[in-house]
Amino acid sequence: MIIVNDTPKAELVCVKTEDDIALHGALYEVESSPLAVVMLPGAAMNFYTGLGRFLPTRLTRAGITCLTANLRGHDFGTAPDEDKKPVIGLMRDHFADCVLDFRALVGFMRQRGYPRLVLVGHSQAVTKIVYAQGRERFPEAAGIVLVSPPPSNKEMLKFLVSQNSYERGLFRAGELAGLGKDDQLIVLVGRGTMPWAFSARTFLEFYGPDSPGDTKELVRDITCPILLVRGGQDFRPVSRRLLQTIRHNAGDPRRCGIVEVEGADHFYKGCEEQLSQVIIEWLRTV
Repeated sequence: MIIVNDTPKAELVCVKTEDDIALHGALYEVESSPLAVVMLPGAAMNFYTGLGRFLPTRLTRAGITCLTANLRGHDFGTAPDEDKKPVIGLMRDHFADCVLDFRALVGFMRQRGYPRLVLVGHSQAVTKIVYAQGRERFPEAAGIVLVSPPPSNKEMLKFLVSQNSYERGLFRAGELAGLGKDDQLIVLVGRGTMPWAFSARTFLEFYGPDSPGDTKELVRDITCPILLVRGGQDFRPVSRRLLQTIRHNAGDPRRCGIVEVEGADHFYKGCEEQLSQVIIEWLRTV
């Protein structure tokens, strides 16, 4: 491991999916690491924001290799690396495509010599992790860590933009889809000043009534060890009761642990060290 000013040096990587989408990330590698972490960001974030701004370096100092990587739905919109490549990001993501992203990232780490992986997801990345693992049953997955898991994508969006705004968005998305214009964007005003923009198709796939993005249900197909974490001051939908429900529904509740980081908000600002230690201690048990 190379250390510069007490900061591990990362290798910037680009992983290609089977449908030729580029997933960028940073690999913080440690010699003789007993396992490796693959860490995914929440909605509208990327590999160097959110948990990516602090967790990889702390894991590396604890002797654990970490790949922090984008899924194709990172940020709000993505500029293509080459001509004629699709512009995706959160606003044009397709939920089921997350399986292709996980195949690529798990395959990349396998090729780098890591047969045992722990998948770590924050916020909306949680539904993608449990969806992909439930369908692919990656044998490399020694466990998963779900940080501030939403009850479902739909319930979290309702909280972020209000029930009325959600209902208007749902009506407009259905209207556009019925007219064959499901690639047209709709914009919802969220908490604060940040708007949420989605194509009609993306809105329905992620947040519509038939969306598969429901953490409480998807965990029924997960039998590997799970760590559930919430902040004591987390978003209201990420409640203690929710984590208890997720544990109850898990494929093997005996292998599912719950930890609350006292005083932490949804992004763990000011509580980075506490969250890191919780995850590191759990990884050592895995």
